[in-house]
Amino acid sequence: MPDLGVGLDLDLSKLDVCFGGFTPMALSDSNASREQVQAAEERARARRESLERAARLDASRESDLRSFDDGRGSTWAYVVLDDSEVRIVGCDTRCESLRIPSEIEGLPVAALAADSCAHLSTVTEIECPDTVVSIGLCAFRFDGNLKRVVLPRRLATYDSGWFRGCSKLEELVLPGELERLDASLFDAESLRVVRIGAAASELAPGMFGKSRLERIEVDPENPFLASDGLAVYDKGKAALLALAVPCERYEVASTCVGVAKKAFCGFSGLKDVTLPAGIEVIGPFAFAHTGLVFFRAPRSLAHIGERAFFDAKSLREVDLGDGLKTVACHAFTSTALRELEMPASIEDLGNPVADRCGLVYSGADATFRIAEGSRALRLDEQGALYRVCDDGLHLVRMLDPEARSLVVDPEATVIDARALFKHGKLEAVELPEGLLRIEDEAFSGCGGLSHVGVPESLVHIGSEAFYETAIEEFRIPRWLTEIGPRALVTCGSRHADAASTLRHVEVDPDNVRFRREPGIVLERTGEGRDRVVLCTDDVDEVRVPETVTEIAPYAFNGVRNVKRLYLSEAVRNVGIRGLAVGCRLELIHIDLEDSVCGETAVDVRFPDTDRSRQQMMLALGVPDFVNVEAIMGHYDAAVVNANSFDAESSRGMELYEQAARILARLKKPVYLSDVNRSMCDQVLERGIGPICVEAARHDDRGMIDDLVDAGYLNAGNIVAIIERVGSVQDASITGYLLEVQRERFGTRRAFDDFEL
Repeated sequence: MPDLGVGLDLDLSKLDVCFGGFTPMALSDSNASREQVQAAEERARARRESLERAARLDASRESDLRSFDDGRGSTWAYVVLDDSEVRIVGCDTRCESLRIPSEIEGLPVAALAADSCAHLSTVTEIECPDTVVSIGLCAFRFDGNLKRVVLPRRLATYDSGWFRGCSKLEELVLPGELERLDASLFDAESLRVVRIGAAASELAPGMFGKSRLERIEVDPENPFLASDGLAVYDKGKAALLALAVPCERYEVASTCVGVAKKAFCGFSGLKDVTLPAGIEVIGPFAFAHTGLVFFRAPRSLAHIGERAFFDAKSLREVDLGDGLKTVACHAFTSTALRELEMPASIEDLGNPVADRCGLVYSGADATFRIAEGSRALRLDEQGALYRVCDDGLHLVRMLDPEARSLVVDPEATVIDARALFKHGKLEAVELPEGLLRIEDEAFSGCGGLSHVGVPESLVHIGSEAFYETAIEEFRIPRWLTEIGPRALVTCGSRHADAASTLRHVEVDPDNVRFRREPGIVLERTGEGRDRVVLCTDDVDEVRVPETVTEIAPYAFNGVRNVKRLYLSEAVRNVGIRGLAVGCRLELIHIDLEDSVCGETAVDVRFPDTDRSRQQMMLALGVPDFVNVEAIMGHYDAAVVNANSFDAESSRGMELYEQAARILARLKKPVYLSDVNRSMCDQVLERGIGPICVEAARHDDRGMIDDLVDAGYLNAGNIVAIIERVGSVQDASITGYLLEVQRERFGTRRAFDDFEL
């Protein structure tokens, strides 16, 4: 069964191409006869052989240049390829009708070289023999009077560049083995007549949108396609594939049951189309950008595809009959419609059906209606569309784009996926008691939605259900058992470009799945394990319980108020940007599962610098688990690289603070890598003098002791350090250094003559 390109299968046994792509029937199609399969295989084999032969010709060895006079007024320059075939490389003629010879020296002419028949000012017609399987670049360019070209039946390619500068080309017979046609055909703007070859089976949707043709023909031997001179059909005329000739009115063949994707698209002069009684499908964009004024559908019409009448700006009146079942999104967008009624037979409507056309979807003055008697759909006075299901009403779409509030029908049990997706005006929604499910992306992108009344009956919230909304408060009722990924990631928090609007979440104390802790909402995942669903960012300290093994995607993304975060190394699964906080944490406390360097926990205090902020974001926002080793590595990088990114900025770290942090790190070298230890050594060794001066200014004797204990301040440099500290007239620390020199290094050399 062929694919109509509209998501709907119809029993079109005579249709050998598919709508949308217009490709040949698959060899595996169960509807194909043995003869059809064999014929398709033979066509594929012949095309493959032609392409392979053309490739071989391009790689063949050439003889010396030779000349041939055909006795009809033309002289041909040529070469012999591998002593078996001829390639024409030039032509000198005064003829109007040029017949390229099929053989020279008894050898077949198989190829035309680049520019081989170019710049022939007298030629008005060229006919290529069927022996030719390869034509080079620009073969016929700038033949200024050329009007008609017949290309070979065995040629499997087409290049519009062959006819560059042929401004008078009107008629073209396409290659016989060419399968696919596209809009490049109309690079020759003067083209008026086209004959499609015997093997053509694929038409690019909308390829005739810029057509200036006066007639279209199809080779009678073509097993796929047929034409009435104006349009192209499948062989049995069950499907209209494309209008090819611009016209004001067109009557579709009586045998047609489907109009393909973009079949009439772009024909702005087309004002009237008559459809036969048996038409069943109108494909996507079928009448888009046309000049239609009125459209009448027969009773047989079952489906109208996406954007079928999009931008048909003159379309003022539509009669959809009483057999229509589905209308896809934007089917009538950007038209002149002021009133539209769906028949009672309608079963599914896209969202929106018609935008930017002045229809009114709600209230007493509504101009969009569903006829009485519909058993599948119900449209209420608010412009909300419901599907009638066995378990109650399902809210399918909010059709009114101007609605600011919605009270969902009391009989509703489900809010369908994307029911109010990116509704730009919605601010408040009241959900009825009895509602069970809110499906994926139901309210996603409703940037103005700040209030949702959640019923006690709710059991399921799908993925991204309230994604990028502006809800400020949310209540998790007793029976809710599932909140999908990113369901409560509100405005701004995805990109962390704004604080999350959701700051208050209440959880029913009897809910067995979810619970509330200060600053976070937790989900029980089984066997004593929990998952952090989101951070509400309403406290400055968050303690993640030891039972937590997962943090949901975007749970902490962009939080701004948390200053202290307590975690455990037991967190093995962190979703994307799950810990990507939007502020500098003053403290990150991590409990270790196993002791490291004698420590059972680490406290990480990233410095307040721009480099540090970047490192903290990398440490928390990128890993997919609480990786203590990586966190400590990023901390070390933040400390060692103390300067700001901007040389003139003050967002760097002072030397005194840097030294203090490095010394503290060396005392507790949890996950201190060899590379980072070496970098710490370099900072302290190279800066020992200025560091001691800064210690003197801060009267920090403990730092002096730490430097001595770690070996950076030693017998080899202490004299110089004493002199340097003394130069800043710091008597207290100078005296202390002299005492350290005497007690730790056993010398009085500098003491006797040093002037305090």
